[in-house]
Amino acid sequence: MYRRLLVFLLFPCLFLIPGCWDRAEINETAIAVALGVDTASNDQILFTVQLLAAEQEGAGEKQPSFVTVSAFGSTLTTAAGNIMLKNPRSILWQHSAVMVLGEDLAEKGLSGLADELARNRNIRQTDALFVARKATAAEVLSIPTPVDKIPGTALESMIRIQDVAAGIYSQTLLHEFISRTAAPGIEPAVPGIAVVEREHGKKYLELSGTAVFRQGKLLGWLNETESRGYRWLRPKMVLGGTITVKCPACGQPVLIQNVRSQSQLKPELRAGHVVMHIKVRGEGFFYEQRCLHQLVTPEMMPILNQHVEGVIKNQITSAVVKAQALNSDIFGFGAAVRRKYPDQWAALEPRWDEIFPAIKLEFDVDAHIRRTNLRSQTARLKY
Repeated sequence: MYRRLLVFLLFPCLFLIPGCWDRAEINETAIAVALGVDTASNDQILFTVQLLAAEQEGAGEKQPSFVTVSAFGSTLTTAAGNIMLKNPRSILWQHSAVMVLGEDLAEKGLSGLADELARNRNIRQTDALFVARKATAAEVLSIPTPVDKIPGTALESMIRIQDVAAGIYSQTLLHEFISRTAAPGIEPAVPGIAVVEREHGKKYLELSGTAVFRQGKLLGWLNETESRGYRWLRPKMVLGGTITVKCPACGQPVLIQNVRSQSQLKPELRAGHVVMHIKVRGEGFFYEQRCLHQLVTPEMMPILNQHVEGVIKNQITSAVVKAQALNSDIFGFGAAVRRKYPDQWAALEPRWDEIFPAIKLEFDVDAHIRRTNLRSQTARLKY
């Protein structure tokens, strides 16, 4: 009796025991850390995967920490399959953190690849996306970086860390790119990565510009100032970054660190035209100055706040002007109009290519310098 009861109780536990039908031996696998896609002749694509190199035992010449393998194919899946003709190990795709698109491919258009990028289960939708500027994705993924020897992980770290430290470029994930490409009233923008040759002919990777897309095609680039302006209008809260203003007394640089900022878009239909009200609220720290004037005073701080507000306004304006020149609504002005005026949007959407370049801006920017870091008085040296 007790034996039957024990069997009855233990039997359901068998279903909780994990199986090993899909096991992968570590010495038979290779870990993918970055992916790259380039255009090729005859409507082919060149698919590149960056793999962690297997550790070699014993002394001798130092081995590279990564390898890149490329293959051609008519589709991503076909090209990925052809990579296995050159690679002796099965690939673990789940660890990929970066995808790089070649500039030629981006200019040609990604409409044919969008479905594959969204559907392929081997491609992580949370991959950080980059466009190789004046280079191919295969070239970018083949160049080691000085500190982190694996370019894929270095790229992901670069875009994430500079967002807080410098505040120039905005990270774009693959799923964000796909959704913005498909959604009405908004277009994607992607940070660029360039191959830079420095001393002794050595090559490095460097973040360079923001690629502006429209209908899946690369139209042009935002420069550093315009990229900062685009970053201010990102829908999520902006944390980190720096703002350089001029000292009201002598014109020397004064550095303000952005702590947090939030923007809001409020469209208005006025006499048949679209006016976009841009509201920005920000807080920052007084971070650094190059002069000896005492700036942390009740008289000077309001002036510095106004200078910061002016810089933010100018950066946003420069970004909008460039986007209007390229006729790409990377800020989502159309999406904002669609949310506020859903009935009118049906008539505006077919003409948005004509409406967007003519949108007027009205600003409400309010910035406050809250703290002065470790000291409130200007440090002076004795001469």
